Amino acid sequence: MDRRLKRSLPIDLGLAGLAGFALLLAFVGSAHLRPFDAPELDPSPLLLPVYTLRSLARLTVAYLAAVLLALATGHLAARSALARRLILPTLDVLQSVPILGFFPAAVGVFIGVFGGSALGVEVAAIFLIFTSMFWNLAFGVYESLITVPEEVKLASAQFGLRGPLRWTRLVLPAVVPSLVYNSILSWANGWYFLLASEIIAAGPARYTLPGLGSYLGEAIGAGRNDQMLLGLGALVLVVVTMHLLVWSPLETWAERFHLDETGDHPRTPRIARLLKRSRIVRSLGRRVLFPLAQQALIVAARLLAMPGRISPLLALAAGLAVLGLAGRGSLALYRLFTERPASEEVLRIPLSLLFSFGRVSLGVLLAVCLAVPLAYLSFRRLRLRQAVLSVLEVLGAIPATAFFPLIAVLMVRLELGMNVGSILLVLTGTFFYVMFNVLSGAAGITKEMNEAAAVLGLRGPRYVARVFVPAILPSLVTGCVTAWGGGWNAIIFSEYVVAGGKLHSVRGIGAMLDQATYVTGDSQVIAASLLSMVALVVLVNRLFWDPLYRYVGARYKIDA
Repeated sequence: MDRRLKRSLPIDLGLAGLAGFALLLAFVGSAHLRPFDAPELDPSPLLLPVYTLRSLARLTVAYLAAVLLALATGHLAARSALARRLILPTLDVLQSVPILGFFPAAVGVFIGVFGGSALGVEVAAIFLIFTSMFWNLAFGVYESLITVPEEVKLASAQFGLRGPLRWTRLVLPAVVPSLVYNSILSWANGWYFLLASEIIAAGPARYTLPGLGSYLGEAIGAGRNDQMLLGLGALVLVVVTMHLLVWSPLETWAERFHLDETGDHPRTPRIARLLKRSRIVRSLGRRVLFPLAQQALIVAARLLAMPGRISPLLALAAGLAVLGLAGRGSLALYRLFTERPASEEVLRIPLSLLFSFGRVSLGVLLAVCLAVPLAYLSFRRLRLRQAVLSVLEVLGAIPATAFFPLIAVLMVRLELGMNVGSILLVLTGTFFYVMFNVLSGAAGITKEMNEAAAVLGLRGPRYVARVFVPAILPSLVTGCVTAWGGGWNAIIFSEYVVAGGKLHSVRGIGAMLDQATYVTGDSQVIAASLLSMVALVVLVNRLFWDPLYRYVGARYKIDA
């Protein structure tokens, strides 16, 4: 047996065994699952691998759809002023709508179209997961494209880069670093909202899909700590494995796309070097994967390039579609509030919204205060940065309700109230948006900038004020905008917590929305809560986030 065969044999056997085990679980384990309309899941720990594979499949489909749509919408918003005026406010509003706000669409459209079948429920769950992944990806693509140096844009125009060639040579390389960091966040966000995505409830309709999220949700709600720990253990194991095999190598690979002129040879991820030793991987890569990837990239680039040519028409069509949906929605709301008297709970919405606004604002502010120093301490140390990313991805994937036992202990020991606990839970939905975006911006600081700072004697606080903060500001604003929306999403888990069979809640719009969705089924309260939340988000975005976004994007982008 030659040396190359000896080196590749263990890896080949391991890959074959892993593939065989996954197939065995998919076919044999699925036969023991309860139907999606059963009252509850089978709590057997032996089914945890099957639940995990089911959840991974939903996350993967939702993530691929989110990436493709984010590339198209982010590019269109960056290239067309008319499209930007429509797309950015729409993204701002929709990302701030809690995932419960999309339940009527998921239940009424997808489940209705497929006649209440298992496929319709699966599509509805994937759609709900998609809504938790898409927004920050789209904002990341947009922020990357509006901060591309003018010299690079002029060079691409001089070389005649158009259509698919422009996508493969300019657009995709420009967005890869931000896209990778936001993908890590989106993937963690998908796990975070998996509980709400796999347990679909709207009034009398209730569907529980077999998955890790629904398993955790039932264990936490019923106070079954042994099952909760098993589910969290499986979640942490999957997240760590995904980070080692997928996200950490992608982060290393994305480094070659930063605007750096040192000429250093880009590093090859360790997992890539290891897989190169496998004969199976080399054969599949050479004969199947690489040809398919090249063709897929060409096809995707052509499809993504099409909107740029007709962006005014697309923007006009999108505007008409939005107006049509708004008109239909207004008619439905008119009927909803005129067919019967308004609920007394609706009158409590303004004050509840004010309480939630304070919690979300504090959550974003605390996230900034924690993320910027942590990013500064870790961005120059590659191994430390990767370790921080690994820990963040694990923590970001854990649902907010799973943190509640720890937060409850802190509240009892320090004599804090549920209001403080709810703010800490909101922080779990804001911190990771800010942190991942700040790390992405810090990783884009070129070696030339650091060398120039060293020559000028900029160190410590002066380096932070003159180099670090200006370099990360576009990414920091992107992180804050997405964290603002993420905070409003997390409010539904933060103000209304069922753990150990007990209800812990505080007054706020999230608690009202939870109560109306899962308990009373009051469609008036749901609609009024969502409308008031959207109105507040639009107001804050117009008065604060939009002007700040434009100023930072124009003032602090790095020109080559």
